[in-house]
Amino acid sequence: MELSVYLAHQPIFDRHGQVFAYELLYRDTHDNAAHVSNHLHATARVLVNTLNYVGLQTLTNGRIAFIKVDDTVIMDKIVLTVPPRSFVLEILESSRINDALVERIAELHAKGYRFALNHYTPGTDCTDFMARVTSLLPYIDYVKIDIAALNAPEQTLSKLKTHRLTFIAEKIEDEAALKKAETYGFDYFQGYYFCAPDLLKKENFDPDASLLLDLIYLLKTNAPLEEILSKFNTSPYLTINLLKLIKQNEEIPQDAVSSVEQALLLLGRKRLSCWLELMFYADGENGTPEENAKTKEVTSQALQRAYLMEELAYTLKQSVHFADVAYMTGILSSARLMFEGDYEELLAQMKVDKTISEALLHGKGELGRLLELAIAVEKNDLPRIGNLILQLDLSDRELNTCLLNSYHRSCMRP
Repeated sequence: MELSVYLAHQPIFDRHGQVFAYELLYRDTHDNAAHVSNHLHATARVLVNTLNYVGLQTLTNGRIAFIKVDDTVIMDKIVLTVPPRSFVLEILESSRINDALVERIAELHAKGYRFALNHYTPGTDCTDFMARVTSLLPYIDYVKIDIAALNAPEQTLSKLKTHRLTFIAEKIEDEAALKKAETYGFDYFQGYYFCAPDLLKKENFDPDASLLLDLIYLLKTNAPLEEILSKFNTSPYLTINLLKLIKQNEEIPQDAVSSVEQALLLLGRKRLSCWLELMFYADGENGTPEENAKTKEVTSQALQRAYLMEELAYTLKQSVHFADVAYMTGILSSARLMFEGDYEELLAQMKVDKTISEALLHGKGELGRLLELAIAVEKNDLPRIGNLILQLDLSDRELNTCLLNSYHRSCMRP
């Protein structure tokens, strides 16, 4: 497994110099250059890094995000993981345009997805270009054009303007190119003249590909929810990002989530399968990765804390629901180790039960004390442990039993 994940984004400006949108760009190394051999993998990696690691709001500040897709991506069900209100799908010029693709784009367009045409190669004349894309134009909102690559800019733009399209001039490298694009009547502008793509880097906590395949298989074979839940609960990364995914999807009821089971039911099996396959494709270039040492350490710590909180919660109240809420609180409390943000930033990306957010942000309620106790146990802070078990009305024996049970469960993790 690669130790880091990368993502670049570049702003698109309007005529007044204000940021209109961002293009999100595939990167796989620190050199801020794209090395794409498989567009399905590249698009999946961009989406995973955006939605799971960085956060769409952090990248775009509420503006539209353009991402490159080819016909393979459009025809695959992973495209359904894209929140249509937030993204524009930029159809690569290498895409094979046929009846099946046009039908698929029309279907997605009817669901609210927006599309852009990407630039085409130098030397292509207007007649050839129009003949190739005419069937797509009823479903296209934006056209990105490298004006330096056009033989007849005025002719091309004149024909396209009859379709009520918005034009983006790309590869603006200097002031002369900008003036030229403005003269031709472009609406928006992108290129190194304004700024180079900004590269972001995060530690890689991708789940093991074998876990993703196991879950995909369970879904395809209509396995019971309990079996899926048991497997899903072995990955804090999946739990945290499941909650983010629900918040980003406009079609899902935005109920306050208090357990992993509730989150899985809200998402539904079809959406869950699409999301798991997206993450599997994101790792496609590297075969079947295994967890690195840092990932294993953080995952083990998060699970141990969550298991302990779950055991303690059940001991306190003999309530499965309260135990589930405590488990989720323990998982979310470890998110800062993975995603380098504070609790406020994390909770802004999801909608969880108020008792969970109060415990994480302010240490309030029984959940707050349980979390504090779990952390005190990790630090072997004996005075604090003694004080907290008194507050919670727990005995030393009950605490030791919960510890042994949680350690046993951690050791049973594959």
